[in-house]
Amino acid sequence: MFPNPGQQAAQQAAQRGAEQSARQAAQDGMRAAQMGAHRTHSGSSRGGFLTLLLLVAVGVLIARDPELRSSVLHFVHHIVNVVQNRTENP
Repeated sequence: MFPNPGQQAAQQAAQRGAEQSARQAAQDGMRAAQMGAHRTHSGSSRGGFLTLLLLVAVGVLIARDPELRSSVLHFVHHIVNVVQNRTENP
């Protein structure tokens, strides 16, 4: 049985959307963590909880989709390589 091109296109579009959402969520989490580091102690518990909740949501999203998980792992490996290259060659 031949795959349906329309269905394949829809799946690819959904995957791209999920990847973009995961990246955006990770960036938002990083921003929230940075902003939380600059807050006083009175607001840090709320910011810490929101950051934790966001990280858990991103983790669940990544765990449920094997292709997204592979893309995220590839992205993380790329970032690690870039950081290692910059620290080795200042």
